Amino acid sequence: MSIGLRTLRVYTTYWRRHPFLFMGALGMGPAYILQAVAFPLFLAKALGQLINHVPVNSSYLWLAGLSLLGGAIISYFADHYCNMRLTTLATTDLYNTNLQHLMRQEYGFFADTFGGSLVAQANRFAKSYETFSNVVFLDTLGLLSGVLASLAVMVYYSAPIGLLAAGLWLVSIAVIVALGIRRMPIRRRAVALESQQTGELADIVSNAITVKTFAQETTERARYSAINTLRAAGFHRSWSVAVRNELAISLMCAVLQLTVFIGGIQAVLHGALSIATFLLFQLYIVRVITSLQQAITTVRMFEGLLGDAHEMTELLERTPALQDPLDPERCRITAGAITLQDVSFDYAKQAGKKAALLNHFNLDIKPGEKIGLVGPSGGGKTTLTKLLLRFVDVQGGAILLDGQDIRNITQHDLHQHIAYVPQEPLLFHRSIKENIRYGNPKASDAEVIRVAKLAHAHEFITHLPGGYDTLVGERGIKLSGGQRQRIAIARAMIVTGAPILVLDEATSALDSESEQYIQDSLWRLMQDKTAIVIAHRLSTIQKMDRIIVLNEGNIVEEGNHKQLLKQQGLYAKLWSHQSGGFIEE
Repeated sequence: MSIGLRTLRVYTTYWRRHPFLFMGALGMGPAYILQAVAFPLFLAKALGQLINHVPVNSSYLWLAGLSLLGGAIISYFADHYCNMRLTTLATTDLYNTNLQHLMRQEYGFFADTFGGSLVAQANRFAKSYETFSNVVFLDTLGLLSGVLASLAVMVYYSAPIGLLAAGLWLVSIAVIVALGIRRMPIRRRAVALESQQTGELADIVSNAITVKTFAQETTERARYSAINTLRAAGFHRSWSVAVRNELAISLMCAVLQLTVFIGGIQAVLHGALSIATFLLFQLYIVRVITSLQQAITTVRMFEGLLGDAHEMTELLERTPALQDPLDPERCRITAGAITLQDVSFDYAKQAGKKAALLNHFNLDIKPGEKIGLVGPSGGGKTTLTKLLLRFVDVQGGAILLDGQDIRNITQHDLHQHIAYVPQEPLLFHRSIKENIRYGNPKASDAEVIRVAKLAHAHEFITHLPGGYDTLVGERGIKLSGGQRQRIAIARAMIVTGAPILVLDEATSALDSESEQYIQDSLWRLMQDKTAIVIAHRLSTIQKMDRIIVLNEGNIVEEGNHKQLLKQQGLYAKLWSHQSGGFIEE
């Protein structure tokens, strides 16, 4: 099944969910027949009597008026209530569905995809339903009902003219659809380029400070301009094909109109058609031609909406690389014992390379034990945290928490039992209070202030114009790196019921004085928890129960700070090379 048909399948799902609204929206067909076919038919009958000097039957005028009024009432109910209500329900659900599906994707998906592009795709997918609904119920259904009824009346009064008009109309519709199908791939390529442009713009805007810092405005403008030029060329080609299609259809409309006009005149001259019916035919054929012209627009809109929805339809059908088990076990993580059992992992495995970062890696961490992970960059420290949090899955072996394989429980349950402070804490463009409370949405204001004080964030927060209600900007851009880090630490402190704590360079953005302030706070945070602390600043982990030294995915040394210094190995070398508390690499 093509992507376009799969998109339509998703959209028509809402017709089955809301059958009453769907049936009501179908009323646009009868409404159009009453207004566009029945109304002029009754007027034509009255006109015929007038031309023949026969007293006009007032019932024709009443029927014409009732047709117009009835059509208006039905149209109002079908469009302004049923169709609009159905569209509102469907688009609301689509927006929610898009977010839910995106949130099910794995860490690697977001690392490899422009956030701006995803936002554009999700918004276009939901908005396209509105176009789809209007095209189906207001344009296609209404015009199609009116045209078929008009042609039926024409066949009734003059079979040769009516059947000829119907045949030419069907041929024209077939040509319009065929030309539209040929244009769809061109439109999809143009939309894909537009998504790339949107993603590029979002990337530049989110890194605007970096662009300015390195004086790369000209470079970024040139890069963006090149992508924008490709997008413009894609849409120009799409529009050019559409214009050529319209020219072909316009010629067919002219042939149809002339055929009915000439045929109608001949029928009048031979007495087979009255003048009033001839005029009615001309009115009907104008509506038929209008339907063909509208069909061009309708097909173009279908091309557009299917092209706009193409990328998100593919994404909605994408199976996340990491999935919860079909029958998950009840989470039994309470003490926080961590076991890495014969773990293997290789980032390059899918690329066909053989350079495993972790190869049959083993590590046991007791409940409540405080572990420091150190070593040169690329040694596997952050990879271990990603595996523990199941941002990526082990390719061999298993990770057990309190003896339970983390692949046998839901990711939601897993993350509820691990408090995590990443190396680069990202904040929402919300208030400081909301960002801290994100770790425990039920926390009181007093609890938010308590953990902020423990993280030594309260001091700078109270000096901000809005205090705890200050908006931090996108990704926390209004705050310094150290301030963002302290907010992230406070957010981890407010998490309740998590027996495991992971700090990935949690003090890297703090100056030495600030670090000293929160060391005690971090130790309070670690109390009664199993803690894994990654640090280049070795002063952060001196007091750890055990320090694991990693190099190229292997444990090369382990012990406490004093023991490792005595061994005069890699740890002692890193310690001796520190400058200002950081490892020089």
